[in-house]
Amino acid sequence: MIRRDYILRTVAELVQVLARVVSLKSRQEYEQALREIDRALRDLREGSGPEPNEVSLEDWIALCRKHEQTASGLMMAVADLLREQGDLLARRDNVQAGRRADTLALGLFLEAMLSGETFVSAELLDKVDRLFESARESLQEAQVWRRLVKYFEARGRYAAAEDALFAWRDTGDSTARPEGDAFYRRLLNLNDAQLENGNLPRAEVNQGLREFLGSLNADGSTRPG
Repeated sequence: MIRRDYILRTVAELVQVLARVVSLKSRQEYEQALREIDRALRDLREGSGPEPNEVSLEDWIALCRKHEQTASGLMMAVADLLREQGDLLARRDNVQAGRRADTLALGLFLEAMLSGETFVSAELLDKVDRLFESARESLQEAQVWRRLVKYFEARGRYAAAEDALFAWRDTGDSTARPEGDAFYRRLLNLNDAQLENGNLPRAEVNQGLREFLGSLNADGSTRPG
């Protein structure tokens, strides 16, 4: 209970930091806003491991998952700060670092949503879609694409899920093959109306399955073109 209360206070503090950052950004005090974010993320990691801008998505998820009952709230709070960090870095023409922050934020939002532990609001869906549009051209992280497949499928956006699946495959992640096969089998169990509403008619599902499996080596890696 003591630990849970501590994490809840931590989440509340991160929300306060976010409010200060938004206020600083509105006054164009970008450097101070970035320092606020960096300090909060560093404190959250208690000074351990790599610098905040070098922490991977899986590292952030693992840190949040240490606190089982409050993990999703912590992920959401960190994701919001990373989202603001990405925007601030972009405003300072640090495009690469900004996209990395956006990608981390996107991955954390997706993980929190897909866990079933987070209330999915229209505002949250809008955040995810905006981050995806911002990061998609340079997105290379297999684990984010993997989560995007599940996210779009859960929303009934089957064509978008298929696009994400092929992008995941192109990262060379060997787990894409069995997951992709299972994805297509789930789609084939849906009725025609559901598939058409998801912009992926049955004929395209069958074609996509053939192309997906035909493009992979036995170990799941992409065949050379």
